[in-house]
Amino acid sequence: MPDFEHSDLDAAKYAVVHDYPGGARALAPLVGKSPAVLSNKVNPTLDTHHLSVDEAVTIQAVARDYRILQAEARVLGHVCIPMPANLPCSDVEILKAYADWTADIGETAQAIKAALEDPHVSRERLREIKREIYEDSQRALVLFARLEQISEG
Repeated sequence: MPDFEHSDLDAAKYAVVHDYPGGARALAPLVGKSPAVLSNKVNPTLDTHHLSVDEAVTIQAVARDYRILQAEARVLGHVCIPMPANLPCSDVEILKAYADWTADIGETAQAIKAALEDPHVSRERLREIKREIYEDSQRALVLFARLEQISEG
């Protein structure tokens, strides 16, 4: 069983709805819910309302915010990779993908360095490092997708 952190998933659900411009009041009608019901479905303290997988997909698609998907992947030990549009890409796009990836690796190194400053690495530091490594993987795969777009075969 993976290291399951309900709080990360609960926080992502809440954030996607409430960080949407106008919050639940603006997002709810776009996803076929009332603001009160939508707010209740993402409230981690309520046991009576739950967000279904289909509802989560709809909310993320409308909001164009995929933090729920990313949190689910982290909880289950997977990585989500936002793939670039399959359009011809330029050298600048490849260079940007490479720069994004290497910048993320630097952030991972900083997180590891900060964690090792203490004699014992905390669970919170481990979660931060894990998030950074997942982001590194995502960026590397976006770079690969860009390179694949210019491949000959």
